[in-house]
Amino acid sequence: MKELINRSLVQVKSTGDDGTLDTCGLHDFVREILVSKSKEQDFTTVATIYYTRWPEKVRHLAIHNFTDNPQEFSSLKCLRYVVIFKYEDPLTTTFLSKFLHGDPKLLKVLDLDGAELDSIPKQVFKLFDLRYLNLSGTGVKIIPKSIGKLQNLEVIDLIGTNVTELPAKILNLRKLRSICLGGVGDYSNEYAVWGCKSRDGIGKLICLEDLFGIEADSDKIVREIGKLTQLRRLAITKLRREDGKELLSSLLRLTNLRELLISCIKEDETLDLQHSVFPKHEFLTSLLLKGRLERVPQWVTSLQSLRILQLDNSRLTEDENVIGSLRHLPNLVSLALYRAYEGETLCFKIGGFRKLQRLDLMQLKRLKWVRVEEESMPSLRNMQLIGCKLMQELPSGIQNLTRLEFLGFYEMSDELVHKVQNLDKQSEDYQTISHIPQVRIGHWIDGRWEGTFL
Repeated sequence: MKELINRSLVQVKSTGDDGTLDTCGLHDFVREILVSKSKEQDFTTVATIYYTRWPEKVRHLAIHNFTDNPQEFSSLKCLRYVVIFKYEDPLTTTFLSKFLHGDPKLLKVLDLDGAELDSIPKQVFKLFDLRYLNLSGTGVKIIPKSIGKLQNLEVIDLIGTNVTELPAKILNLRKLRSICLGGVGDYSNEYAVWGCKSRDGIGKLICLEDLFGIEADSDKIVREIGKLTQLRRLAITKLRREDGKELLSSLLRLTNLRELLISCIKEDETLDLQHSVFPKHEFLTSLLLKGRLERVPQWVTSLQSLRILQLDNSRLTEDENVIGSLRHLPNLVSLALYRAYEGETLCFKIGGFRKLQRLDLMQLKRLKWVRVEEESMPSLRNMQLIGCKLMQELPSGIQNLTRLEFLGFYEMSDELVHKVQNLDKQSEDYQTISHIPQVRIGHWIDGRWEGTFL
């Protein structure tokens, strides 16, 4: 991908807070060439409601708005890749079963994201060359033991499904590089994180680089994670207080880790991550801790490469335990505090958070004042305050954030909302935020943020 971008064949449209590629696209001219060449060589075929036939030797098939098939599924011998897109009439288990009866033995990629499936057709487990299986967003509840037949499988994505437990046979898939389970919620369900149970022996999958959504339902699971030394991303849920020391011991061995998510077993459980032995990850760029903390773990404050940090339900009581301990992280660009602090005042002191670009303060129930000192957060571009109901005043010193491009107030106190909506252009408060291009007030309605710009 980097090579394609360097040659201007692929254009970067947006990047994540950590600087990684988020979305990309093609120049119109490049796209037309690719589409033309693809048709000439029968490389990729798009099946839509208007075009429901494909060439005899189709290799890559993309299905859009397409349920009824006018032709027999007999021309799939060369098929390597199938992807569906979410549409008005979802692909069903019945259709998929008929489709796979076309015997696409060479199929390597089966991307069924969002399909209306309640089970996996038996024909899937005959695809011995299958490398990539995406069932995310489907209604699948059970992964049968037949999964063990897919000896070449490298990626299985079950994010957002109803699968609650992995079968023992999945441990036979020694080429697996990525297992994605469970999911992460949104504002409406308090940023919930859920996972999936696994059998003891997960440490046998030594090629794993991505393990997202594994439940720590036994100390054996926590211990075996330490054997997965190739892991670059780990999300572990339902961690108990007594598992903390064992988890830190496992993390010591995961020297390739880039992203880490740790979630406790219940809301009042404490994440016990304060021990003398702690990981020193030089590559870790993203960290989410969900659970009560006695204080920010010392090892977190030493993560020199950390770019994204979210503290969720930490319930810390002292400003110095939050802002003071994190302010010198040299590469932090995004900080989210969700129910992470129970004090009344947050003060961003001079010289702190030099590279921070995004700050989210969410559901800080007792927060009344926010203060920004000069030369604090000099790179900040996006600041959002969400659900901090006791705040009645604008953040003090916000005029010091000269690069701020967006300021959002969501689900805030009526007093603050009224004040922002009725600012007199001659007032001091107006002068405080007049340099910010976008100021928005909003509410969470029907699963999304609705609001107005000032």
